[in-house]
Amino acid sequence: MTSPILALEDRRCAALLSADVAELTRLFADDLLWIHGSGKSDGKTGMLDNIGSGRTKYLRIESSQRKVRFFGDIAFVDGAVAMELNLAGEIKQVNSRFTICWARTADDWQIIHWQSTPLRPTA
Repeated sequence: MTSPILALEDRRCAALLSADVAELTRLFADDLLWIHGSGKSDGKTGMLDNIGSGRTKYLRIESSQRKVRFFGDIAFVDGAVAMELNLAGEIKQVNSRFTICWARTADDWQIIHWQSTPLRPTA
């Protein structure tokens, strides 16, 4: 049963890369909580505004080590991600561990929570 969730994860990444606000609107729950590696948090409106306005541009997203676990109508995905972003004109390279939570709704699955933790470079 993990493949539908991983397929949704692939849709999420594609929507972030293409700034597809309509798709992200469908994927993000209304009460979304998105906690960035910086510690800053956003809700659905903030995420959509940042992406739709171009203040946040996802240039590259490479996920690995993804593992899906189910608890009833909640699916947790954890893994590693390497991203390149343009944040208000500044290019950032981000390497993190992440957990994303998907909740089953009447129609499909939606993202209710994202949390990322930056990885420190190893010597």
